[in-house]
Formats: sequence, C-alpha cells, structure tokens
Amino acid sequence: MLIPSKYENLRNNLLVIGADVLEKLKKKPHNIDDLYNILKKNKSINAEQYYDVLTFLWLSDMLRFEDYQLSIIE
Repeated sequence: MLIPSKYENLRNNLLVIGADVLEKLKKKPHNIDDLYNILKKNKSINAEQYYDVLTFLWLSDMLRFEDYQLSIIE
C-alpha cells in the first residue's frame, strides 16, 4: 500500500522507495535490472515492491521506459 500507517517502517514504504528511484535516475538513466540491484543493496526490498514503485511512477508520468532503460521525464 502506498499510504503509510503509523505502524509501518517508513524506510520500506513505496513512496520512499519511489523517491530513491527518482534520485538514482536524476544522475543518469539505468537499466531496469541494474537499478533493482542497486536499490536492493541499500534497502531490503523485493521485486514486487520494486515493480509496484515503477508502475506508480510510470502512471504518474514521472518515468520513461525505452529499450530496457529507465529515465526521468523532464
């Protein structure tokens, strides 16, 4: 769920993970698998959370996906 509850660890919330994705993509575009591996080293996320975040960012027109490369829409 995207909306945090008071019992949830905010580090693992999808909105916080989404902010981390955008922060990484501001520097340069990444391959979809490489970005997952980078985030997995720093946070304890699973593939389902990662793809939920990407879907949310894509539906919000914040993310572009072309040729397996993720980038931010300016």
